[in-house]
Order: sequence, then C-alpha cells, then structure tokens
Amino acid sequence: MRTRALSASLLVLVLAACGGGPPPEPPAPPPLDPTGLWDVMVEAQGMSLTGVMEISGDADAGYTGSIDTDMGGAALSDIEVLGQEVVFVIPDAGAEVRLVFEGDEFTGGISGAMGDAFITGMRRDGS
Repeated sequence: MRTRALSASLLVLVLAACGGGPPPEPPAPPPLDPTGLWDVMVEAQGMSLTGVMEISGDADAGYTGSIDTDMGGAALSDIEVLGQEVVFVIPDAGAEVRLVFEGDEFTGGISGAMGDAFITGMRRDGS
C-alpha cells in the first residue's frame, strides 16, 4: 500500500511538470541603438553614391543626424526608432527614409521628390 501511494505521488509530480503549457516565447531583441557612424551606399537612377551617415542622441532626448555623400550633405530630422527599424526625413531632399537594421548593417529605401532609391549601410568599427 505504501508503494502504491509513493508511485501515485510520483506520477502526479511528473504529470504536473509536463503540463506546464507551451514553451516560453524567445526574448525580444535588445532595443536598437542607431547612434554612431555608418558607411552608406545609395543606389538611385543608375548611380551609386557612397558616404557617411551620423546619428547621435538617445531614445529619451531624441536623435539628430546628418548624411554626407558624394553629392553633398544634409541634415536628418524626425528620427524615430520603431523596433529594428529607423525612419527619418531628409528635409533638404524632400525625402523619407526607412532603414531595417540587422546587427551592424541595414538596408532600406528612400522615397522623395527625386524618385526612389535603395540604401545600405554598415556601422564603422568603434562607433
């Protein structure tokens, strides 16, 4: 009789451990930090432009930035981090930009008065 009670107790413990439900969701990626220097390449209208984009600031105080390519420089405004994406405006070019980050690289698109462009970038070492 004692063996039966012990077996029944063990069975209840095993069933309770197995009935915990589905496994937990994997943790969300850490918040994206877009700050630093980024080497960029813009492909538009059959041309490739290289340059540097700089973003500074933080999520609490807001971000500021600029981009400087072979065609000149411009300020970035309205910079927002949305998960693993960053969106902003280049007022001087009348353009809106959406970047999708994966680690220390991004790909994205630029839409504006001068048409659409594709942009890629890679974080500079040490930034």
